[in-house]
Amino acid sequence: MSSPYAVNTKPFADKVICVTGASRGTGLALSKYLLARGATVSMCATSADNLAKAAKEIEEEFPEAKDKYWTFVADIANLAAVKEWIKQTVAKFGPLDGCANVAAVEQREIFPITDLDPGYFSKLLNVNVVGTFNCLKEEMKVIKDGGSIVNVGSIASQYASFGTSAYIASKHALLGLTKVAAIEAAPRRIRVNALCPGCINTEMMEKPFNSAVGEFYLTKDNIPCILKRDLAEPWEIAASIAFLLGPESSYVTKATWFHDGGWAEGNYSSG
Repeated sequence: MSSPYAVNTKPFADKVICVTGASRGTGLALSKYLLARGATVSMCATSADNLAKAAKEIEEEFPEAKDKYWTFVADIANLAAVKEWIKQTVAKFGPLDGCANVAAVEQREIFPITDLDPGYFSKLLNVNVVGTFNCLKEEMKVIKDGGSIVNVGSIASQYASFGTSAYIASKHALLGLTKVAAIEAAPRRIRVNALCPGCINTEMMEKPFNSAVGEFYLTKDNIPCILKRDLAEPWEIAASIAFLLGPESSYVTKATWFHDGGWAEGNYSSG
């Protein structure tokens, strides 16, 4: 048995990890991070074009990993599609060791509850909540005993802000799902945790900053991060998710981890 203090540069060797939202942003960064550390990664996203671009990036950056990743086009809000993705992943690579549910959509504009279109509210929750539920439902059936699942929430899982009821509700709900899943999975020593980032330097952040949400609530010069930085980089969030997926967090479950530059604590003073 190796020492727990020994350096392991491939902690995910022989591990099969599935990642949603894997075609860009945090999901793509996580896929690369895991591949670099020995994992086999099943990458799911809604856009075939974006997945193809992601695969090309990986091929160029990790030529040695050509047989260690696979892409699948699916809308996680569609349970049948999620079932097929997980089924094909297991058939191709074997049972899962870990799962990262990263996929989400953001609320692009401010709508007070009194003015919010119920269809818009339902559409957003259908991805962020129902989609995550669908993934958990299928992942928990086939993940190995002792595996790990990470649901990606948001700083919005803790705070509330005017006019963003759909997104706030969806990210609060995700924490509830995470805790219930952790309780249900515990007898098999499967860990389920939530990683909640602040603002990340991805494509997803560009539109909100130029929309009513950005003008009313956030600007790149006014993000409440006490570290005097505006945005986290995707690889930084990927590293936190990977920690929760990996062996070094083997005693962590039903937890909510914030990776937000100090935002969640509510101390916005930069000194």
